[in-house]
Amino acid sequence: MPYTPATAVAFAQRQTGRYGDGECWTLVEAAITGAGGKSSIPQTPKFGPNVAYVWGDVVEVPQLRAGDVVQYQNYVWTQTTRIDVSSPEGTSFSENSRTEGRGLPHHSGLVVRVVSTGIVEVVEQNIPPRSGPVQTVQLVLSAPPASTVRETSGATVTVTTTTHSVSGAVRCYRPIAVA
Repeated sequence: MPYTPATAVAFAQRQTGRYGDGECWTLVEAAITGAGGKSSIPQTPKFGPNVAYVWGDVVEVPQLRAGDVVQYQNYVWTQTTRIDVSSPEGTSFSENSRTEGRGLPHHSGLVVRVVSTGIVEVVEQNIPPRSGPVQTVQLVLSAPPASTVRETSGATVTVTTTTHSVSGAVRCYRPIAVA
């Protein structure tokens, strides 16, 4: 039976609350094996709760597609937005940041869709650890270039700059069918 990515994604997205024992691995493992994919257990050297799992063939971030698996290790993504305002009265700025972390030390998520190169939507659970329900979130896996938007209203100029940074390790896998 071939691995069917759409079946894996549909299974994971149908779950509510916490699936099984609530661990991230449990949800992804059930979705993959239930869709004809090979279990991560025989693919992962020294399989156990404190190792990064192997889910199939390694793929690079630009090749990701729905049904693939992202394995995070000490991953942190930060988006910083700075707004500079210049007017005849003077200048001012504000800055805010949004940070998402996964895989402290490791975490697994199933790709639902690719938003754009390096940005994916994943279904996961156990974020925050020991309590997080099944959820679908958008994450940046590789930092896109900074973007700047300039707006003028009369004599006032507003410049908004958004930057991203990504640290830690992200391994991506394409599940393989059970032989």
